[in-house]
Amino acid sequence: MTTVSTLGVPTTEPASASLSPAEAAAAMRALTAADKTALMKIARLYARKTPYDHEDLLQEALCRVLAGARAWPRQVAALPFLWGVVRSIAWEWKAEAIERATEAADPQGEERRAIAGLDVAKIVALFDDDPVAQVIVRGMMDGARGQELQEMSGLDKTDYESKRTKIRRRIEKLAP
Repeated sequence: MTTVSTLGVPTTEPASASLSPAEAAAAMRALTAADKTALMKIARLYARKTPYDHEDLLQEALCRVLAGARAWPRQVAALPFLWGVVRSIAWEWKAEAIERATEAADPQGEERRAIAGLDVAKIVALFDDDPVAQVIVRGMMDGARGQELQEMSGLDKTDYESKRTKIRRRIEKLAP
């Protein structure tokens, strides 16, 4: 197993907590055939938990390290570090696959979200002629209540109650 400290990679900057992308590339080039085989086995093991191939998983891990998206601590050897990156990406991909499967299990979910978005737009559009009412309606949709809504609108208590009555009546007309 190759460790970063034995690579002898010269640096012009002071030692930092993690390897630079150039140092990481040098460390990857220095991997032995046995290290590469071990990484491929690890990738095969974790790829079973994802919808992707083991080669894709390993390639993604190497790309993220080289791009600097994954910081390689100087004191960590190559194989354990890359193993951890592969494992992390596999769990990330597994979670994404589960999320997609959950969304696919509810085929009407997307339709409901679209209808809800249209309803919000329709309700706000009811008050295109009254910007203060729009402020109150948007505040209600964001969860604001009572005194907070009145303060947002800038109205006194009587005007605020009148505006709420107007909002309620228009929304009731919209409902079937």
